[in-house]
Order: sequence, then structure tokens, then C-alpha cells
Amino acid sequence: MVKKRKEVLKRVKKPAQINFLSYLADNQGCGTIRVIYPFILLPHQSSKNVKFSTQYQSQYISSPGYYKGYTFAQFQRSATQEHLNLFLHFKKEVQPKFKIPIIYEIDDMLINIPEFNYASLYYTQNEEHVKRMIGMAEGVVVSTEKLKEVYSEYNEKIEVIPNHLPKFVWGDTYPAHIYKDEKKKIKILWAGSMNHFPLKEMKKTGIEGGDFGGKLMDFIRKTSDKYEWIFLGANPPELQSQIKEKKIKFIPWINIFQYPSAVKALEPDICIAPLFQDEFNECKSNIKCLEYSAMGAPGVYTDIRPYKDMTLKSNSDEEMISYIEKLASDIDFRAKVWNSDYDIVEPNLFWEENNNLKKYVGSYLKLFGQRL
Repeated sequence: MVKKRKEVLKRVKKPAQINFLSYLADNQGCGTIRVIYPFILLPHQSSKNVKFSTQYQSQYISSPGYYKGYTFAQFQRSATQEHLNLFLHFKKEVQPKFKIPIIYEIDDMLINIPEFNYASLYYTQNEEHVKRMIGMAEGVVVSTEKLKEVYSEYNEKIEVIPNHLPKFVWGDTYPAHIYKDEKKKIKILWAGSMNHFPLKEMKKTGIEGGDFGGKLMDFIRKTSDKYEWIFLGANPPELQSQIKEKKIKFIPWINIFQYPSAVKALEPDICIAPLFQDEFNECKSNIKCLEYSAMGAPGVYTDIRPYKDMTLKSNSDEEMISYIEKLASDIDFRAKVWNSDYDIVEPNLFWEENNNLKKYVGSYLKLFGQRL
């Protein structure tokens, strides 16, 4: 009996073990979406053939022995001299002892950022550090094909991992129009960060721009009694008086873990995503398409690369306004557009579906000529 058991044990092959480590520079945005959420889910995807272990943190560990057993060491959105010093330490002290490749993970274009964007000065000062770290990494992971195109100047080994949402946080998706009381005002939502608008201080120095055109801004002001406009996260300086008078609703930025339930609870009828036409915005992901579809609302988008597949795309403020008014006046049109949007994004909507987690791991392995 003992002999038989030993023979069986000899025939059992241990499963492959893939151990991820990621240092986060951003844990309230893309670091959460692209690292924390998949890292929470991956250990639950382990099978008899492969096991996953994941670890993310913000504080760098300098002891080389700590890294024994990790498959990858990832640095997410690293940009500063301090980050570069960590890269150099890892290269000098860790890699000679443990052949662990560095992966640079990035969801944004960190070079040539528009001047109106409040992050422009910060990243302009650190641009050379960003380029150097991308070049030093053994592999790079980005969120879009356009980002791959931009960063390929600095590193040839780049894989694209699209953004997805965590279904365990967002929950099931249902169309908001099903529950609409037509006697109530139409709710129109924009959600995003302050880098979509020039700060008030910038305007004083003559810096103009932003993702909202002047005619769209005028339309919002003029229809603040007709529609319930909601800005979540940030708002343009041009609408401050309407917000103070409570003609337009403003909800300050919400912790990213609370964000899904908060925006779904708003039950918007229409969502908008205007973007200025430039390379920085061309590099953006389609995260707004995913979020708006998960909220159950049809979206109106600028006709730009991140939104190229969506149903309603506009090339001008006038066209965007026209779509908004048509959606607001026709509940059946809202239903039709949301259904179309949902069908478009459904394959990439959730991490847990359509083998998106398997593709996530596969992209990392592909950087080094491996596959699951």
C-alpha cells in the first residue's frame, strides 16, 4: 500500500506557479483597475495545471532575498527620479541574484501632455525618467494599441492588455431606462478627473483648452433647468456659478472602491464623454464606454480612437448636442443605443468573463516567448 502511494506521488507533476509582484504608483485609478482587481481575482483562477500568486504594494523592498520565487516584478506608472532609483537598485542588486524581469505597466501617455492638463508640468519635468525606465524594462504592458505605437520608440517588447471592469464590484448590468419615470427630469452624467479641464489659475495665465467645447458648455448652461446635469469627480470652471446656485449637481471625487455603486445609484439616463482631438486623448482607453455601459446608460462620445466602435460618435459640439437631445426625447432610442453599446463592449466588459484573465496572464508570458 505504501509502495503504491509512493508510485502515484512520483507520477504527480507539480502545477506551474506564476508569481506576480507589482509596485503601484497609482492606487486610486489605473493601478486599481489594471493591477489590484486582476490580482485579487487571479488566485481564484488557479487550476490543476497552473497556480497564481499575486502581491501588490507601494513601498519598495530593498532586500534582494525578498524577490526569490517571483516570476515578474512590475512597476506601475513609475515616473520620478525616486522611481528610477528603485529601477537601478533592482537592476544592480536583485537581478544578478534572481533572474526576475522588470515589467513597466502604463495606462496613459506620460509624454507631450497638453498644457491645460494640470499634470502636464509634473510629467514634463519627469519625461526623461519615464523614457529611461521604459527603455530599461525587459517588457512593457500598455492598455491600447496607440500607446504601444507611442512607446515603441523606447522599447520593442510591448504587449497590450485592454482595460476591464471587475464584475464582483460592479455587479450585474441592467438598462437604466427600464425603471425610468418619464415625469422626472432626464439625468445626464459626466464622470472624470480634473485633468479634463484647465484649472482656474491656468485660465488666468491665458492657458485655454479642455475636453469640453464652448458650444457644449453653453448648451449645458442653457439647459440646466430642463435637464438634471451631474458632474462627478470634477467640473469645469465655466460652470461654477450654476453649481453654486445648485442648477447643476456636482459630486466630489469618490474613492475608487465606492465609485461603481455610487454612479450606478445615480441611474443616469444619458452619459457623455467629450474629448479634445489630440494624440494624448488618442492614447486613452475605452474605460468610459465600459463604465457607462455597466451603468445601463447610452453614451454620446467624441469620434476619437478610444470610442471608435461606439454607437453615437460626434465630430462637433453641434453633433453631440443633437444626439443628447434625441436621446433625451426618446426612451426607445435610449434603449436601442444602450443595447448596441452593450453588445459592442460585452466581450471586454468584465475581467471575470470571456477568458479575459487568461488573456491577461498570456500577455505577460508572451513578452518572454512563453504561453499558458
